Amino acid sequence: MKTLTADEIERLRGYNPTRYQIYLVKMNINGNFIYLTDRDSPVSHAGAIYQPGYITADSIDDIEVTSEPSTNEFSLTLDVRDGAFIPYFLNKGWNNSEVTIYEQHGDESGVILTLNVFEGFIDSRDVIKKTRKIDVVLASVWADFEKQAGTKTNSGSQQKHFPEDTAFDHVARAKRKIYWGKNAPVASSSGGSSGSGRFSSPNNTQRV
Repeated sequence: MKTLTADEIERLRGYNPTRYQIYLVKMNINGNFIYLTDRDSPVSHAGAIYQPGYITADSIDDIEVTSEPSTNEFSLTLDVRDGAFIPYFLNKGWNNSEVTIYEQHGDESGVILTLNVFEGFIDSRDVIKKTRKIDVVLASVWADFEKQAGTKTNSGSQQKHFPEDTAFDHVARAKRKIYWGKNAPVASSSGGSSGSGRFSSPNNTQRV
C-alpha cells in the first residue's frame, strides 16, 4: 500500500476545483495490449499510453473497493465506431483475457494517487453492430473459486469447450425462449392439425 505524504493527503482532502478522478483500463487479448482511459486526453502510466475516446465514466459500472476478495461481475462498454478493437473480439481467444483497471486521482500539480481497483478477465461480450459498441462482462480473478461445473449460455463459456462455436453471439437478441439442457414443453392442442409452425418437420420425407 502506498504511503501518502502530508501534501498528497491535503490535496486529496481539501477542496480543489482542478482535482480529477479517472479510470485506466488495460486489456491483454491474445498478447495484444489495449490501453484505454475515460479522460479526454492521453494518459501516461507505468510506461504505457492510455488512449481516450473509447470509454467514458458512464461506460464502467461502479467498482466497489473492499478489503475482502470480491467475485462480483460488472460491465464495460467500448465505443468502436472507428472499427478499432472489433477484430480482437471476433477472433477466438478473447475470452478469459486479462483485464486490469486503475483509478487515478490528480490535480493541476500532477498525479496524486493511482489505485489498482480491479483485476480479472473477460467472461463474455456482445458486439452490437447497430450502435457500434461492444458490451464486455468482466469477472474478478476470484470468480474462478465460485464457478460451478457446466457450460453457461454465453459465448465465453461455450468457446472454452468449442472455440469455433459462435452460436451464442446471436441468441441474446432472439425472441424465442431457449431451453438449455432439457426438452421444450409440448403444448397441448384440441384441434386436429398435426403441424405447429410454418415449416415442415425436418424428419418428414416428401415423395414426388
